[in-house]
Amino acid sequence: MSEDFGGDAFADEEAHPAAPEHSHGEPAAELFYDNAIEFFAELLAPSYVRDVNEGAELAWCPEWYKHPEALIRMEALWRSWEHLRLEPALGMSSWWLNHADPHMRVLMDTKGPFKKCAHDNRHIARSADKTALPHVVPERGIFD
Repeated sequence: MSEDFGGDAFADEEAHPAAPEHSHGEPAAELFYDNAIEFFAELLAPSYVRDVNEGAELAWCPEWYKHPEALIRMEALWRSWEHLRLEPALGMSSWWLNHADPHMRVLMDTKGPFKKCAHDNRHIARSADKTALPHVVPERGIFD
């Protein structure tokens, strides 16, 4: 995994350590990504190739993690992905259909949480990478 951004966006790992095992006695699976930021940057952003902002039908903010609704939804997407990635048959299909698609539709709606960013150029940064959703790496310590 890439750069450490200080654990997940909501919890200090020391205050809320991951459970060592599930309630039915099985060991908990190790997380693939360390946090929602890493999950977005490495998996989700490159998976969404969309025209956003500047007259597009979709809105996005490269500093999405500064929007409470977006951060909460991304945390839910990351944690559901971590769980469903271990389901060999339909886990990923279920994740896309039941988690990613609905959350991303809400997030990218032009009337959604990035409405002002898309229309007022707030937080907008031009991305050289036109194959992924724009993303600005958060400042160190932002989630401490």
